Amino acid sequence: MQPVGVPKRAVIFDFDGVIMDTESAVVRAWRDECGALRLPFDEVAFAAAVGSTSLAPERVLALLGPAVHPGEFAVRVRARLRESSAELPVLPGVRELLAEAAEAGVPTAVASSASADWVRPHLRRAGLLDSFATIVSRDDAERKKPAPDLYLTALARLRVSPDATVAIEDSATGVAAARAAGLRCVAVPGPVTVGHDFADADLRLPTLADVRLADLF
Repeated sequence: MQPVGVPKRAVIFDFDGVIMDTESAVVRAWRDECGALRLPFDEVAFAAAVGSTSLAPERVLALLGPAVHPGEFAVRVRARLRESSAELPVLPGVRELLAEAAEAGVPTAVASSASADWVRPHLRRAGLLDSFATIVSRDDAERKKPAPDLYLTALARLRVSPDATVAIEDSATGVAAARAAGLRCVAVPGPVTVGHDFADADLRLPTLADVRLADLF
C-alpha cells in the first residue's frame, strides 16, 4: 500500500500505442485501402499526426484530398482495422506494471482519444478491462488530445492530484495533453511515433518491459 502521509499516486495510460500497438494496425489499414483505391498514402504525414483521431473527416481530406468521401473511406478502413487488430497482443511490460500497481494500491486509468467501443473490447479481450479504476475515452470529454480534458476527467474520477500522477504516452500529441493537465509524462514511442518530438516528456523509454513504478515516478 502507499505509505501514510504520501500523496495518493496514480498512473494513467494512453491506449493506442501504449497498451497495444494499434497504431501500426491503423497504418496498415490506411495503406491497404489507399492501395485498393490507387491513391498515394503519405505515411510520414500520417505518422506526424498520430495521437489525434485518425479517421476524422478533416484528417482524411487533408491527407487524401477530395478524391475520397471521408465517411465512406472511414467505414472501409474500420472494416480492415477490425480484422487486422482482432488478435493484437498487449505490449511488453504492461501486464507486469499493472500487477505491481495493483499490489501497491496505486490506481490506474486509461485516457484515450479513441472511442469507448474501440478501447473497451480490446481491453476485455486481453483480460485487462478490470485492471483499471476508470477508462476515459473521447466520449467522456468535450475536447480530445492535445487538450487536457481527458486527463482532467481521469484525475477527477480517480480523485488524485496531477502532481502525484504519471501519464504514459506514445505520441507528441499525448505528451502535450498530459503536460497541459499538469502530469508527469513518460513517453514510450512505438514504430509509428518514434520520429515524434518528445522534448516535453519528463522521461523517454524504449519499452515498458522491466519498468517498475519507481522508474515512472
